[in-house]
Amino acid sequence: MRLRKSIVRGILRCARPPFGSPRTGVVGRRMMLALLTAAARAPRGTRFQRVTIAGVQVEQVRPPHAAASGTLIYLHGGAYALGSAKGYRGLAAQLAAAAGMTALVPDYSRAPEARYPVALEQMVAVYSRLLEDGHDPNTIVIAGDSAGGGLTLALAMALRDRGIALPAALGLICPWADLAVDVAEERPALRDPLILPFMCAEWAPRYVGSSDPRAPGISPAYGDMTDLPPIVMQTAGDDPISADAEKIEIACTASNTALDHRRFDGMWHDFHLQVCLLPEARDAVTDLGLNLRSHLPAESRDLLNHRKAVSR
Repeated sequence: MRLRKSIVRGILRCARPPFGSPRTGVVGRRMMLALLTAAARAPRGTRFQRVTIAGVQVEQVRPPHAAASGTLIYLHGGAYALGSAKGYRGLAAQLAAAAGMTALVPDYSRAPEARYPVALEQMVAVYSRLLEDGHDPNTIVIAGDSAGGGLTLALAMALRDRGIALPAALGLICPWADLAVDVAEERPALRDPLILPFMCAEWAPRYVGSSDPRAPGISPAYGDMTDLPPIVMQTAGDDPISADAEKIEIACTASNTALDHRRFDGMWHDFHLQVCLLPEARDAVTDLGLNLRSHLPAESRDLLNHRKAVSR
């Protein structure tokens, strides 16, 4: 099914009052986000399996073709408080299919039950266990949206600083990478139909707790990008969180870190979740998947292309 962009924008605008109301509560807003993320359906034939890695529950997502080559670790969004691996597995499946990889979507601990650095340490443990189990880091990419995008970048910095082999590439979708500006309630408003600055200002302190909101593990936009893997980033012109991407771009330029930044004007925060409804979202997810796959070793890309040709 395909919908006009104006219709989807109107639906999101109608969802804003209850989604932004504290009276809805954490549980209520988690349910609302689950309904919104359900719009991203997995390709037919996708296989799912619940596994445990380093003590963390993970959704394993296998694309419908037997040609998967490489591993996509996908960190879901939701302001570090909402969202779940099951709720985001549709988007992860679409991206995994575009990239020709198997996806792993961890259910990291969420605020307010767990504050920083719990989620970050869990993701370091999951990634490290994959390497211990024999996964080649050159065939792994890490991607995430919104808070998951910020967590992706923070994770890469933590791995680098601890001397752990880095993945082949990072994928950032509308990354929430500067929580300090939200703790200070200084984020400007744009034309996003769902996300308003006061929402970020509500959720950021719940994750930050008593820590410094400018710490790179919380707000990687302030971190050192030196020696990070190539970054593929997509942002939306109407998204108030897009200002964080501009800071990432400046930091990458200063550190000579490879960055491919594609901006979608007239789109909103995490519009990728409407991948099954909007041509713009489908284009974005396909482009991101192909771009991430391009960073795999040549032999992995050739094997994938060969398997796809045989399966036709």
